[in-house]
Amino acid sequence: MIKKILLAVDLGIYTPHLLQHAASLSSQYQASMVVVHAVEPLGTLGHALLHTYLKPETTKAITTVGTDSVVEQIRTQVIDILTDEFMSGGIDLPRLENVIVKPGMPVDVILDTAQEINADVIILGSHSAEVHDSNIGTVPQKVLSHSKWPVYLIPNPNPEPLWQGRQYAGPEARM
Repeated sequence: MIKKILLAVDLGIYTPHLLQHAASLSSQYQASMVVVHAVEPLGTLGHALLHTYLKPETTKAITTVGTDSVVEQIRTQVIDILTDEFMSGGIDLPRLENVIVKPGMPVDVILDTAQEINADVIILGSHSAEVHDSNIGTVPQKVLSHSKWPVYLIPNPNPEPLWQGRQYAGPEARM
């Protein structure tokens, strides 16, 4: 029996599509839904730039207070997306139990959150909008490999690359 759904989102262009699928499942099973988004840590280059151009106390303030601020801004963004989908009839907002935004690697955040909330199922997209050269993205692949919970992978609504028909000249060609 599915009572609690964990929906992992990357805030990409297919997030509303994932929300609609999760909301449908939530409604079908009368299950509550928790949405989670992982904020990946600053990489080596980012840390090097901070340490090179800023004073140590400024760097510390940015990496501690700044992270909290970014996490809260992203949480607000997720809530705004959910509200927009609710207003357009795409999801049943009353079934939404919580929106969680955590710093960390996506796979760890998803699996840790599933454990913390006692999820019955994890829902996530099969890959991000930018990935079209594999059957499944690295995050879903790792979640599937390490999960103790059933995992529902939602394929992107448009399996063709967004730049289909254009000559590929790098990331800017997709714009």
